[in-house]
Amino acid sequence: DGFHPVNIGKLVMRGRDPLFVPCTPKGCLELLERSGVAIEGKRAVVLGRSNIVGTPVAALLQGRNATVTVVHSRTRDAPELMRQADILVAACGVANYVQADWVKPGAAVIDVGINPVEDASKKSGYRLVGDVDY
Repeated sequence: DGFHPVNIGKLVMRGRDPLFVPCTPKGCLELLERSGVAIEGKRAVVLGRSNIVGTPVAALLQGRNATVTVVHSRTRDAPELMRQADILVAACGVANYVQADWVKPGAAVIDVGINPVEDASKKSGYRLVGDVDY
């Protein structure tokens, strides 16, 4: 899974290659690449600082020469920081948190969130939504 402390250390250190890259963060970069989104020189905002997605994806984006800001629950004026992003990776685990007016026109948005919300119309009683609401 790539989460061993030595592996994560190699992930964040310049000039070192981790043995494994955590799969979801790697998938985020793969989506950007396949979509033709340039990373180098872009302003990237990562919403969430978890060990599973937020921290590794921030390190990967920084390793690709993006300017990275990590936004978390204690960040002041988080919507304003997100409005500046060329690339936004939402991984905070809060259903429908990011609003449309928080996203700069033309920004690439990757919504990693998987959040259950009540939905009486579903057999299960819930449906899954992301962290981005638009």
